[in-house]
Amino acid sequence: MTEVFKLHRKDADTTSIESAQNVKVNRLEKIVYEVIDNFGTTGCIQDDVLQELNDYPYSTVTARFKGLEEKNMIVRCEHTRKGKRGRKQRIMMSKRFYDHNDGMTDEELQQGILGV
Repeated sequence: MTEVFKLHRKDADTTSIESAQNVKVNRLEKIVYEVIDNFGTTGCIQDDVLQELNDYPYSTVTARFKGLEEKNMIVRCEHTRKGKRGRKQRIMMSKRFYDHNDGMTDEELQQGILGV
């Protein structure tokens, strides 16, 4: 479980701290993880996850990436893909699929990520 102190700033006021204590982090991390995992070996970018979880606020979704990465559940690859606004975003992948790609060459991995 993600510790509460990681969910608010050190200088946060009491209302922010109380809100952080009420966030259902495990449930939200599970939802975000399942979306990333469903992309399999092709991985996904932040925009993909936000599109899948469009009923959730931006900050609620994107705040889960760091916790999942720290728990070694996802990996942010060095490869990027353009987002809907044209900026490059790092590809995220479930750790189980990233480990599956360890035996692949960079070219094979890039083709898989690009869907070629």
